[in-house]
Amino acid sequence: MTTNADLFKGTEITFSDGKTRIVKPLTIKHLREFMKVANEMKTDSDAGMTDEDIDKMIMAASIALRKCDPELAADRDALEDVLDLRTFGEVMAAAMGSDPNPNL
Repeated sequence: MTTNADLFKGTEITFSDGKTRIVKPLTIKHLREFMKVANEMKTDSDAGMTDEDIDKMIMAASIALRKCDPELAADRDALEDVLDLRTFGEVMAAAMGSDPNPNL
């Protein structure tokens, strides 16, 4: 079970570059921006994931990573290279204050 103390410490996530970053829940300021992007993501499209959807994913991840790795968050190409779907899901869960690995 995740506690407030656990959330304050953040969640360690290992990215595809092998580097572990500690992602903390978003502040209200960043949450506002994040939710604008997240609400534009289509999750129920029959057409599958589009380039526009992927762009929104990268924007959302960039917002979530601003505090723990501002350089990576600002470099779209580098961010696309270290994110995969598993990592993206973990970043989103950690940024929203959830445990991305509740069964571990």
